[in-house]
Amino acid sequence: MGARTVSVIVPVKDDPRIADCLASLEADRPPGIEAEVIVVDNGSAPEFSAWLEGIARGGGVTLLRVPEPGVYAARNRGVEAARGAAVFFADADCVVGPGWFAAGLAMLERGFDLVQGFSGALPGGRTAQLIQARYEARFRRLAAGSPTDTDTRNLAVRRGVFERLRFNEAYRRVGDTEFGLRAEAAGFRVGYAPAMRVEHAHDDDLRVFAAKQFCHGWGAQRLMTERPGLPWHGAQLRRWDRHGGRVRRLPGRRALSRALARGALAAAGALERGGERLPWPAASAAMLAIHKAALLAGHLAFEPGDPEPSPSGVLGRRLPRD
Repeated sequence: MGARTVSVIVPVKDDPRIADCLASLEADRPPGIEAEVIVVDNGSAPEFSAWLEGIARGGGVTLLRVPEPGVYAARNRGVEAARGAAVFFADADCVVGPGWFAAGLAMLERGFDLVQGFSGALPGGRTAQLIQARYEARFRRLAAGSPTDTDTRNLAVRRGVFERLRFNEAYRRVGDTEFGLRAEAAGFRVGYAPAMRVEHAHDDDLRVFAAKQFCHGWGAQRLMTERPGLPWHGAQLRRWDRHGGRVRRLPGRRALSRALARGALAAAGALERGGERLPWPAASAAMLAIHKAALLAGHLAFEPGDPEPSPSGVLGRRLPRD
């Protein structure tokens, strides 16, 4: 790219794990290139905001504030302030691996406009391992350079893309997927870079995972409805994009959605309680069923004009970072 400055945008809300994220970014700064780190405080509590200000000041980090919670608005605000010809994204609960910057920049040098990296898992128990296995299933047969749906947990974007597109601030979830699919439809080149790796801290509650999958299914269905014809990459999403309309016209769709969601949440709780005693193949199969049921429940629940659901709403209890 010939760029001498790259930017990294990390949104955060009340998550002290950002200290480890920032330390990992500092450790991986590429020689000969200025890496500006932009943290966007997105509606944190006053105590956390004060702590974060000290962390940013001591680490040479640019700190911005978007008081109203909304992660895509936070990312857009970071993009507006970024000076780099390449803009990297990570989440506050991620640690970037050695060579993260170099791997992303190498793909941009090859002519890609959006580079999707791989997310591993920070050390954890059976719950984290089960969630990571579901995530890795997406990339198992994906070769380096292949187009894929994008995830701002670990993404690099050529600056020129933002001259035409921004993240959709009306979305709570799936806005990063929408951004990547719209970019691809506009002619930008999206590619997978397995060497561009972060380690992510997974939820320690499988019911939270199931609730998030419900919300992802709902968001994907909204995107399919509002923007038909986008180039989905996952096999299941492509099939649903083609045939899901017939399923959604069946009588009792909303009742089936509620039943699937209740079943997924109950099964997630049971698997978390007993997962350590199950052989891995059985636990993994149960996790797959929970994942698919929660996603399908979200697809079936979508109705144009309805407010977007949140994991807190699905669970019926307030989560610290929804």
